[in-house]
Amino acid sequence: MLVVLLPLGLVGATSLADEKLPTDPALVMSTLPNGLTYIIRPHRNPEGRVSIWLHVASGSLNETDSTRGLAHYLEHMAFNGSANFAPGSVVPFFQSLGLAFGRDQNAFTSFDQTTYQLTLPGGGRDVVEKGLLFMSDVAMRMSLGATEIDGERQIILEEKRARASAQQRVQDQVYERLAPESTLGRRLPIGVEQTITSVTRPDFQDYYSRWYVPSNMTVIVVGDTDPAMVAEVIQQQFGGVRAVPRPTPRDAGVKTSAGPRAIVVTDPELTSAEVSIVRLEAPRGPVTTVAQKRRDLVETIGTWAFNRRVSAELAVGNASFLEAKASVEEWPGTMRMITVETSGRPGTSRAMLKDLGTHLQRARLHGFGERELQDARVALVAGAEEAVRREATRPAREV
Repeated sequence: MLVVLLPLGLVGATSLADEKLPTDPALVMSTLPNGLTYIIRPHRNPEGRVSIWLHVASGSLNETDSTRGLAHYLEHMAFNGSANFAPGSVVPFFQSLGLAFGRDQNAFTSFDQTTYQLTLPGGGRDVVEKGLLFMSDVAMRMSLGATEIDGERQIILEEKRARASAQQRVQDQVYERLAPESTLGRRLPIGVEQTITSVTRPDFQDYYSRWYVPSNMTVIVVGDTDPAMVAEVIQQQFGGVRAVPRPTPRDAGVKTSAGPRAIVVTDPELTSAEVSIVRLEAPRGPVTTVAQKRRDLVETIGTWAFNRRVSAELAVGNASFLEAKASVEEWPGTMRMITVETSGRPGTSRAMLKDLGTHLQRARLHGFGERELQDARVALVAGAEEAVRREATRPAREV
């Protein structure tokens, strides 16, 4: 795999007046006195079901060199005992609600967040109280027993081994070298074996008490239920913890791309070649104004037009690659990553890099034709209109 980092972007942006974006009138949003934010949205599909998310604004980037992988390990510990759920009782609890462990609940840890999700079979107060009791225990009352910590080590190690595919090994090496001045490559969420086999209860308690505080968490509830009742239950379940100032995330130290450089990664098990051209920028933060939204729409239109152009080349057989696309990804508080990437047959990296560079340079120097831009506008508007038409029938977990 070849990754080229360049100090140039794909599209620009234009400023407008600093007008605030409107919010969805169906949302019920508030912040408890202790700093916890909650968002509730009524949604009646499917009938009688409610989805709950607990979002913690902390992931592996907030670890230290000696606790690499602890954020993900802690996610596992959420199901291994808390104040109201003794070790071994979580699965029977889910079953008592008519839920299947692993199907109706989920959790994941990334570089910048840890999120827990639970789908309830009803929207009545009794069921909602049980679901939010579990989530509040995860947020504030994990037991973190030494016996349960030791019992989870092998499970984490097996998960780490199971994900060690050629593609994953390559991706991990790219992250390690993408921003070498930063901690990004040394904070892969799965962690390292040394940490997994050695972290102890005090390590968990330190991370848990520092980052799992109300001001650093958001509870989201979407489904067929009464928002006023849900808000009352959230206040009861989460409001009893004292306010703590929101912790400042550790600085990952990612710097904006300053000059071209190359990353070449190989693996004997790879069955294809991949080439990417990447630019790293400072993160922009949440989009809250019309000007910011317009700026992002300009980028979206340009990205769509670029992808349509390379797809057309591929369709007529004029490309050295089998797939190609451009994308823009925001890592909150860490970086923006602008990527143009291709994949193809082994041995075609040089040709793909040449073709990709030609397409990118053409877009930078000459932009896009009016027909290309109009096609992008039509497609984006059609997608938005379709989303509005489908809104009432979308599952609550997708809203």
